[in-house]
Amino acid sequence: MQKFQSLWLFWKQSWLDVLRSPSLPQDGLSAVTVAAVALPLNIALAVACGLPPSAGLLAGAIGGAIAAIFGGAPLQVTGPAAALNIMVLSITKDFGAAGVAAACLIIGFVQIVLCSLAAGRFIRFVPEAVLAGFTTGVGLKLLDNQIPEFLGFNYTVFELATMLKRPSWLHEVSWLAVVCGLFVALLVTTFKPYKRFPAALVGIAIVTAVSVQLNWHLDRVGTIPALLPLPMIPSISDQQWLNLCLATLPLALLAAIESLLSAQAVDRMAQAKKPHHPDLELLGQGMANIGSGLMGGMPVSGVVVRSSVNVQCGARTRLSALLHAAILLCSILFLNETMATIPLSALAGLLCVIGMRLIEFHTLHHLWREHRVQALAFLLTAAGTVSGHLMLGLALGILVAWLGHWQSKKAHKDVQVRPVHPQGIRAVIKGPEKNQRRPGHYHLPAPSHHWLSQIRERAQLAASAFIHQKASVIGRVVLGEHVHIAAESSVRADEGSPFFIGSNSNIQDGVVIHALKEKWVHVAGEDWAVFIGEDVSVAHQALIHGPCYIGDHSFIGFQAVVHDSVVGSHCYVGIGAVVVGVEVEAGRYVPHGAVVDSQAKADQLPPVTDAHRHFNEDVVDVNKGLVSAYRRHHEQQGKIKRTPVAFAGTRAVADRF
Repeated sequence: MQKFQSLWLFWKQSWLDVLRSPSLPQDGLSAVTVAAVALPLNIALAVACGLPPSAGLLAGAIGGAIAAIFGGAPLQVTGPAAALNIMVLSITKDFGAAGVAAACLIIGFVQIVLCSLAAGRFIRFVPEAVLAGFTTGVGLKLLDNQIPEFLGFNYTVFELATMLKRPSWLHEVSWLAVVCGLFVALLVTTFKPYKRFPAALVGIAIVTAVSVQLNWHLDRVGTIPALLPLPMIPSISDQQWLNLCLATLPLALLAAIESLLSAQAVDRMAQAKKPHHPDLELLGQGMANIGSGLMGGMPVSGVVVRSSVNVQCGARTRLSALLHAAILLCSILFLNETMATIPLSALAGLLCVIGMRLIEFHTLHHLWREHRVQALAFLLTAAGTVSGHLMLGLALGILVAWLGHWQSKKAHKDVQVRPVHPQGIRAVIKGPEKNQRRPGHYHLPAPSHHWLSQIRERAQLAASAFIHQKASVIGRVVLGEHVHIAAESSVRADEGSPFFIGSNSNIQDGVVIHALKEKWVHVAGEDWAVFIGEDVSVAHQALIHGPCYIGDHSFIGFQAVVHDSVVGSHCYVGIGAVVVGVEVEAGRYVPHGAVVDSQAKADQLPPVTDAHRHFNEDVVDVNKGLVSAYRRHHEQQGKIKRTPVAFAGTRAVADRF
């Protein structure tokens, strides 16, 4: 009962946020952009699965609307997903379009059961290597299916590879199809940095208009009914239900994992002050799949691509995802004739780009250098996905990954040699990280000092740093260039001292930085109670409690706790994670909600992904811009008093507001 009360309270509060927030204009603009991205993608994925294009459109409209209303990730956008494409295609071949619709009902039921079992919290136990191997396999399979469509003939990629030595196959290529697909692929790739520009929609619209005007003979999408079907239970024979259930179970689990992973990514991108509710999201996704199945659609899940566009366009509430679904529904009713003329090769060009982006060879390269067993798990999963033996590949991948985890943990337990540091020193960092800027050098006070002397010390900051007038900075705190201390944050070097925060780092709203007395990290010959490197982001309401070292280019997530620890460079600490009394190697990912309180756990952390690194880079860039904007704003209002910065051997003097 308490479980369902928690779901109800979260759902109620999220809709109250919609009603209280004057966000309709911003959510509406986001919805239009997301729909422009989703429209061609939904059609392309349906066609690639051997389904009518209306199945993808109905799934995005009906499933997307239900998930937007009932889901637990307000900014997540739901629809057909490329990661599910290969398994849906397999069901289409064995059971037809009716079997796919029936599979939606099974998926929905499984996801609702997972919600009732509170299974959302277990997502973090799926090994990163297995997930990366699966997405890579999906990308390769997608390319295998779409390259022939891109070239306008019926040969498979394997047959094409055997014919490369005989150039005669070039005569069978439809060069008009290649032109269409290549134009869309180049446009989507070229405009990738411009997230708000609907390159896929624009490219497909141009190709469609030109091909129709010039009467090019191409395979096209075909008829799309302008009427919505009545809800009905899909009709398949009684003998097929058991086989369909067995074939659909891995798809149901995969859709659940895909949705929860996407929801985690959305929280990171939006820097959400309130993270998503995983069990409510499973409930919403389950209901969405049931709704899609009853309307003759295809399986849906939360999708990172569409959700990231939603966040980047400034969406504030779940209303944007709901409006996106309404736009897709209108397109079925009023744009069906136009969509029927879209060349299939244009959609193939879009799907080939998506397939390339799903392939994670860089992750395999990293795993091969650092963790050979995890690399083997990656390869087994990818091979199983490409060969059509997905369940076997996933099972072997998970088994190998966990065996590697256990073996590494056992080896660490048997042989563990840690350096012994002098009393009061948490860690010794041999030298500053590359291009580390140090505004000054201080001699530590004697251990018998009074607290008053600590408090009287003032912050020393570079000319380009900014401390918000509602922030609290107490004691000996050294700030590098372009450091941003946001409102309501508390940086207190009163008990433990001193603190260092490197250039371009940002301390966001509600962050607390404090330290125990007479405990330090020794960095390049100097003692610091808290040392935060360059280009570090500490997200809202996190706690950094010294003695503590945070390496360059690391991200500390919303409400995370780091105490008495060393976190290497390029690390990513997830939302609500707790890191206590350990040393985390460079380039490691601490999953959301994880508790890392032993060195054995720290040594088993997975590597960060490119998405993690790029996310922190974006946050750092945004905060550098905010620093400049805030300083300009306050200078114009005459609120900043220019004070020379003091250096070694003198008391630091901070800008006063």
